[in-house]
Amino acid sequence: MKKLEALLEKGQALISDGAMATSLYEKGFYINRSFEELNVTDQRAVKDVTKCFVRAGAQIIHTNTFNATLPKLTEHGIQEQLKEILVNSVDIAKESATEETIVLGLLGPLGVLLEPLGPTSLAEAEEYFAHNVEILDKTEIDGFALNAIHDLAEMKAGLEALSKGTSKPVFCSLGIHDNLRSSHGHSLRDFVDVAEKYNVAALGICGEVGPSKMLTAIEKLRTLTKKPIYVLPNAGLPRYVNDQYIYLCSPDYLGKFAKRFVQAGANIVGGHCGVYDSHIKAVTNAVRMAQGAASVNVSTGEALPAHIQPIQDEAQKVTPLEERSALGKALADGETIISVELVPPNLNDIDKFLEKCKELDDAKVKFVNIPDGARAMARISSLQLSAFVKKNFNVEPIPHFTCRDRNLIGLQSDLLGAHISGVNNVLVVTGDPPKLGNNPGATAVYDVDAIGLTHIVSRMNKGLDLGGTQAKNHTCFTCGVALNPTAANQDLEIKRFKYKMEAGADFAITQPIYNLETYMRFMEKLGDCKIPVIMGIWPLVSLRNAEFLKNEVPGVDVPDWAVEEMRKAGDSKEEALKRGLEIAVKTIREAKGSVAGFQVSAPFNRADVAISAINGAL
Repeated sequence: MKKLEALLEKGQALISDGAMATSLYEKGFYINRSFEELNVTDQRAVKDVTKCFVRAGAQIIHTNTFNATLPKLTEHGIQEQLKEILVNSVDIAKESATEETIVLGLLGPLGVLLEPLGPTSLAEAEEYFAHNVEILDKTEIDGFALNAIHDLAEMKAGLEALSKGTSKPVFCSLGIHDNLRSSHGHSLRDFVDVAEKYNVAALGICGEVGPSKMLTAIEKLRTLTKKPIYVLPNAGLPRYVNDQYIYLCSPDYLGKFAKRFVQAGANIVGGHCGVYDSHIKAVTNAVRMAQGAASVNVSTGEALPAHIQPIQDEAQKVTPLEERSALGKALADGETIISVELVPPNLNDIDKFLEKCKELDDAKVKFVNIPDGARAMARISSLQLSAFVKKNFNVEPIPHFTCRDRNLIGLQSDLLGAHISGVNNVLVVTGDPPKLGNNPGATAVYDVDAIGLTHIVSRMNKGLDLGGTQAKNHTCFTCGVALNPTAANQDLEIKRFKYKMEAGADFAITQPIYNLETYMRFMEKLGDCKIPVIMGIWPLVSLRNAEFLKNEVPGVDVPDWAVEEMRKAGDSKEEALKRGLEIAVKTIREAKGSVAGFQVSAPFNRADVAISAINGAL
């Protein structure tokens, strides 16, 4: 700490290093491997890069540990080498440094999504960070750097681990985009509040923007804090050329902006992605030339020009539930919800699907559930099919919407498309993995799970995208989530369901229920349920159907007694259908009054069976 304080007290800007990963990539190490593993397998390459940064003028260097987290190393199958990777990284950095060089133990993003966007809890995230902190703190590093964090929940977990695990100084930086916000929508003001709460030694901005936007961010950040600021810009935006990513920002260009960074109030200047030792040399020369011209400006309270004001994360007034859709009104009024689930068609079954919709229309069924690639099979898009159904029938669609097939951009884009098409109901689900379907080689995305997607829908209902951009308009989705009262791990199911409610779910639909006592025990264990629950009902039509649901459909629990009841039908299709309907009708009658309604699945898209179950029970 004394070494860092002594350098900062001189009133001169310090130089940090650049991009370790990009530099190693230039040496021929490709992105399909862990660059941190090179701390063990090719120490010379890591040491060469580090020494180049020191010779270029870097007074602060980071260990090669940005992606040395347990989740990320597990993806490469080298999680057992975590301690060796961390310890070796410090040895390499110290061997490359001079006596005056400050060595920071680098902590990067964990590579997992935290609640409410993902399944990783804050406690688990803190444990991941704490493990690295414990190992690095026993080495000869001078301090820590928690860099390029976009999620303030993750940042808090990291800072909490650091506050408990070390007395060494901590640098902390936020990753931002052009709107001066992180990819999770957090503002510079939000970041400063968190960083100063933990009394970090310096706070700053690391990546995702180039020099120009970084200057804008510094001008804003300087008005918010008197602490030392460090800036690590990218070398512009990457371009994909000849099968590799190239950053086109030249050393001279970055050097020019380095002088402006210092004049705007930065105390430490370095680089992130695409910044090589040649860039750092240019930064060093530019900063040295600027030292005599102007000292670091630490003034606060200065107003920013209008054209660089950050976007404000101010939620719009959410449309009341009863005004969003017919389903929303029915839920708000306490009406018993009756919906039938029809699986979307492929090219062969379009006419048949439309016939089934007509059957529901004629039977005065108000709602139809439309799955999204059920059992990981390619079918007509649930959202587009819902828009068609709404336009051509009197039944209102409730499309399912999965996280499996779209990244975060695609999820938000498709939701906006649904909104403009008048589809205002959505049931968000994580989605079955591709290996279950007829395209087992397909790639699953899963940028978020159902909890995260619920959070996204809730933000869009407030006129906000995930990145914090405020819109003049907002969506009006009635957002549902799945609930599985027969899950094997009920504690986990309850935990995840509570996250879904907190994320903004308006209602829930259960997996098919065949035993009301099992459902009631689960709901009693759940406790306070803040949203209406619609019970899933799936009439059985044969013994084979019952056995298939019991053994091959994830999350569906057909009890042994129901299978035996279907077995009694023998080879008679009529008797099997009768017994299956009796089970469904019995369940609906017993559950009526305990749930908000029923979603009756049409087995093999037999709408007549679902309608018979409804008419027989209600």
